[in-house]
Amino acid sequence: MATLSEAKLRGLRALIADAPEAVIDGIESSLYADGARDATTRAIASMISEERERRRLQSRVFAPVIALFQPRNPVAPKPEFPPETFKLIWRDLTVLDPDLMNKALRDLYDRVDGEVPESFDVICLTAAEALSEGRLEVTLARLRKLGLDPERLAQILRLAPLSRTSIPKLDGWLRNLNPNSISSVRLAFKDAAKLCDDGGVLQMEVFFAQMVEPWQILRLISAVMDKPSDRYLGQSELGLFGERLLDDIDRRIGIIKAFDPGQGEAAAGLVAAEVTVVLSQLDEFDRWITLDPANGWGRRLTQSRRGLAQAIEARLKQVEAAVDAALPSAAKSSGSKAVRAPARLDIDPDPQAATRALAMLVFADRVKSSATLGGYGAFRAKVMEAVAVKLHAYVEDLLDHLRSEAARDGPPKARVQAFLNLAARCAGLAIDADAEATFRRRIEA
Repeated sequence: MATLSEAKLRGLRALIADAPEAVIDGIESSLYADGARDATTRAIASMISEERERRRLQSRVFAPVIALFQPRNPVAPKPEFPPETFKLIWRDLTVLDPDLMNKALRDLYDRVDGEVPESFDVICLTAAEALSEGRLEVTLARLRKLGLDPERLAQILRLAPLSRTSIPKLDGWLRNLNPNSISSVRLAFKDAAKLCDDGGVLQMEVFFAQMVEPWQILRLISAVMDKPSDRYLGQSELGLFGERLLDDIDRRIGIIKAFDPGQGEAAAGLVAAEVTVVLSQLDEFDRWITLDPANGWGRRLTQSRRGLAQAIEARLKQVEAAVDAALPSAAKSSGSKAVRAPARLDIDPDPQAATRALAMLVFADRVKSSATLGGYGAFRAKVMEAVAVKLHAYVEDLLDHLRSEAARDGPPKARVQAFLNLAARCAGLAIDADAEATFRRRIEA
């Protein structure tokens, strides 16, 4: 590899600094592809190593608040600031206080496991002060171009040290809100409120961004406000979290109503998961907020619960018809004394009908665990019992056909086998895995 000039090396360093991780990986893997080990190759490798080190340190320093700058769950609003904000802050601070940044790098490797170096928090506070004073030129230029408020970013950075000590306690608070943990939550909220305007709300935003199940934010709000009424919470500064959750409940119910079983089993599983989430959200409101069923949030939640049950029952009503379409029966002849109509075997299985039937059965199967809580348990049980009876009768008819003399001159065996396999798959979802296994053993026999 030819030796690069210093200007080209500076340009390459800038490109590496701005490159996504995947691009850096590609550059690194290609460096030694031709076996080169010259000075330029070593210089580029050193640049990559330094950049990885910088990114690692940057992520540790801003770890308490970095989730606010990344795409989050559907409940949370879009990030206010672009993901590259921290990189811009880092560049400005490297020029403004290089000694501090070098100390943080040394601390990264000298620290004891589990301990957070003081320099990490100092960087966050220094950045907040410098933003407020207008000394982070590159960062401020970018924020102004995007029409963003530098002081809002400074407030978030001021919260970083407090968040760094609070976040490790978050899981414990959510699992067990006893008197001690309630006191800790309230103290964290009060300390944040003292740090800056809207500090308490911002601290809740930090916690909200960290949660796998963000609706559990209601537990912390309940701890801070001593299980408030829905009206009082709705009028408070923390009411925005409840509004987000209420809107998300409506959004998810809309997804359930709009589901097309033609999208297949995977999509059905995702829609069933939405049911579980909605019920979890409704339960959090019931447990942690004092609701008035006749007004405000309480009334809205009552309507949501009713709408969810109606949406699920509307889907469950389609299950039996979908199975009938996938496993069609012939019309019984006039005056026939047969208990059931025979399976229709003059056509091959319809792939689209099979997809829809299996998707509906996957949905019905996945919502079983929440059926009692959702208020549709009895209806679901009735539907699935009817489907089970249909499947048993259908399989018996096909097996009788295979064993009969008529099978010699009847429809192709492969067609009958295809219907049997589909029926067995349906049984696994409509009844249980044992029923499917039993059907398949009989088919093989």
